[in-house]
Amino acid sequence: MTAVSVSCISTAILFWALAIAICRCCDSEAKRSKLQCPKFRKKDKHSEDLLLHPTNDHISMESLNEMRRASRVCLPCPGRNLEAYSGFIPVDNAEDESYSSYLFFLHIKSEKNSDKKPLLLWLQGGPGKSALYGQFLENGPLGMTVLGTLYKRRNTLLKQFNIIYLDQPVGAGYSFDRHNKYPSSLEEVSVHLMRFIRRFLRIFHEYKGRDFYIAGESYGARSAVGMASRILTRPQEELPLRFMGVMLGVPFVFPILKIINSADFLYCAGLLDEEGRELFSGRFSAIQKLVASKQYLNAAGLLSKTVFNLGFEGEQTLFSNLTGFLDHSSIVSPQKRREVVAYYVYANRWDFKQRIHVNISRTLDGTSLELAKQLALNDFFVDQREMFAGVLNRTAVLFYTGQLDTLFPAVKIYESFKMLQWRGSESFKEAQRSPWYRNNKPSLGLLGYLKKVDTLMYATVLFGGHQISLDCTATVNELYDNFLKFVKSGTEPPLISQQKV
Repeated sequence: MTAVSVSCISTAILFWALAIAICRCCDSEAKRSKLQCPKFRKKDKHSEDLLLHPTNDHISMESLNEMRRASRVCLPCPGRNLEAYSGFIPVDNAEDESYSSYLFFLHIKSEKNSDKKPLLLWLQGGPGKSALYGQFLENGPLGMTVLGTLYKRRNTLLKQFNIIYLDQPVGAGYSFDRHNKYPSSLEEVSVHLMRFIRRFLRIFHEYKGRDFYIAGESYGARSAVGMASRILTRPQEELPLRFMGVMLGVPFVFPILKIINSADFLYCAGLLDEEGRELFSGRFSAIQKLVASKQYLNAAGLLSKTVFNLGFEGEQTLFSNLTGFLDHSSIVSPQKRREVVAYYVYANRWDFKQRIHVNISRTLDGTSLELAKQLALNDFFVDQREMFAGVLNRTAVLFYTGQLDTLFPAVKIYESFKMLQWRGSESFKEAQRSPWYRNNKPSLGLLGYLKKVDTLMYATVLFGGHQISLDCTATVNELYDNFLKFVKSGTEPPLISQQKV
């Protein structure tokens, strides 16, 4: 027998032993969770969306408990011991109950002392990207390797929160509308979010009176601001939660043309030469002229050809043509990361869709392009600074940017923030930023820079790109932990409730 044969046999035995160990681990987890996990068979590919309708206050407790039971999820190993739920909740206001618009959610309870942990609503960006992206690639308990296998993430927000991963707006991720009608304004998105959380609380009533946070990155931060504004400014009747604050990462909360022109940043990073910088910057000037003359359709189209690529697959943006980068996220990442590709393959598998109560005929992010086109045309050029300032004036805000972000460079966002008029604006300009070290110990390494003004924590994260929670998972996790302590050190907000919407 040759050395190569022995090596192959040894490798096969090793993989066989590993497979047995994993199976035993999963079996023991399933026993601890007291949940009988179904066996998914390829021949049983019949799978329907689990549509839950907790749409009014007159639904019996028996019906609500049945919805809860039906939505229970047996997460794949190594997460079978986690208590999780998923399904679709309608968010339109159909008086005849002919609901059309549904948001998909995956809710995972904190593994320890979940009854004492706050509730976090996680809103992904895009617009149109599934919040499962956040679960698998950024901050959830189950991580994804480049090979498409799962692992238990050590730095997960689940240690601090009970989390709702929500595919929003309608048309994002696995969320859908029966008539392919998608939101075209932040107002519409915010109304849907309020309906969702109010209806969610009917099924998961244990969260009533609990501390509540909203987190979003990129366009998800815009949605978070819209929802927070409704909570803070509307008559208070129907949302029995203690709203504590918002977390906004690499956020789209300023006029887009004030933060997206990265020509100088890319030039300084060596990704553009002088000719490229002039051409790239000139394109944004052309878009600005179209917006000024209210030619929003042409402006959205030109913006798409410059950075977003909302057209057909295979087309390249001006950014890609000038830099050679196929991914517009970080100055050190020229192409999509391998674990991102693996995630899309895994999250689209028929057995995973069966596991989370999704019709196997659905495609993850399958309608996100149509949604993004609607919002690009009708919302991208709307100035929401007044709304954002109102949120800053009324609640605690964690605001964080990425040092390496090529889409919304940190310096462009900082310049816009300095110009914002809110109750702490003068203090913000005068405040000194401080180095931020892991566990507040310089010997453990520098993570970024912090400014704390009143109820605002403003952070710049080292080595973070636009996919900041993917690039710097542990750092962002520590930032959220610090923000929780920051909020608790301030004044407790009153119990709020939101009018029926």
